[in-house]
Amino acid sequence: MEKDLLEPLINELKKLVSEYINQYCDVKRIQSKQISGFLNEKNDYLIREHRFKIGQLEIINPVISAPLAGISDSTYRIFARAFGCGLTFSEMVTSYGIHFNHKKSYKLTEITEYERPCVLQLFGSEPDIMAEAAKKIEMQADMVDVNIGCPVPKILKAKSGGYLMQDEGRVEDIVSKMAKVLKKPLTVKTRIGWNRDNINIVRIAQIAENSGASAITIHGRTVKQGFSGKADYETISRVKKKVDIPVIVSGDIGSPGEAQRVLKVTGCDGVMIGRASKGTLWLFMDILIHLRALRDDSKVNFIDFNPGYEWKKSFARLYLQFLVEFKGEYKAIREFRKHLSWIFKGVRYITEARKRFFLIDSIDDALEIIDSI
Repeated sequence: MEKDLLEPLINELKKLVSEYINQYCDVKRIQSKQISGFLNEKNDYLIREHRFKIGQLEIINPVISAPLAGISDSTYRIFARAFGCGLTFSEMVTSYGIHFNHKKSYKLTEITEYERPCVLQLFGSEPDIMAEAAKKIEMQADMVDVNIGCPVPKILKAKSGGYLMQDEGRVEDIVSKMAKVLKKPLTVKTRIGWNRDNINIVRIAQIAENSGASAITIHGRTVKQGFSGKADYETISRVKKKVDIPVIVSGDIGSPGEAQRVLKVTGCDGVMIGRASKGTLWLFMDILIHLRALRDDSKVNFIDFNPGYEWKKSFARLYLQFLVEFKGEYKAIREFRKHLSWIFKGVRYITEARKRFFLIDSIDDALEIIDSI
């Protein structure tokens, strides 16, 4: 995607973000001096006390967007960066797809300048193929990540993702071979263990560090838990004390207050936000504003903020327009159905509006539906 084609939409996105920040600060009674830099032309989202390095790459704040299958595409990542994320992740890419030069897999590795720094995440089970795939995509990425935590059954069946938690030797082989062929940082995303009887995240983290990983992201559940139960932050805090590389915490972080609390409890360098951002990518900015404001006022109000109805319509229209630029009208309209439900969750008649999306093919019709909500 050429820069000139996206620039008008990027300018609209910057305006949308500025409108949001003004609304948010007005409702929360946060003074503009507390978020200096957020509204200037450079959109400076640096939070000095929370910046850290992965390898030689500086991450300017601790708010990180998660790899979400079928969601965290270029549009999602551009919005995530615009709303303040210090780092974004691609959705999982199969190492076999890269090995066999599949166009669909390579398409998932495309990154624009507006979503950087961006991590490309690979999954697979064969060390040599993982290393080969990592080298092939390194040029596009700012970092490469290996998934050792995905709990999806089809991934586990392929002995990839979270399945690897059961084979520490293979984890060591995969990470070390990938690290040896890469010049850019290699990171690992994983969970605390296979099940509650096998919590081996401390060993996995130490293996990753000793094998050449520059950072590790830990979701606070076991593989077998999936997304049930609660995230175990205490276990993650123990990992942080055992390794020297940055640790990013993930799981159940859905509000500014929770993000601040988890950073404090675990001592981690960053917080990764995933499911909570679906349809509410402004959550990243909520967290940033509060972390910045906390420097001057420890009594910042953590009451949930819901942006104005018309602003949400503007957000939805622009998100769809970005999807169209990347994927064309036909595919974009179909993919947008889920986003429409998330953005307007709880709004009366949203189900009817979503049904109407099954009957249209043009962006003009789609924008008309959004305006009618």
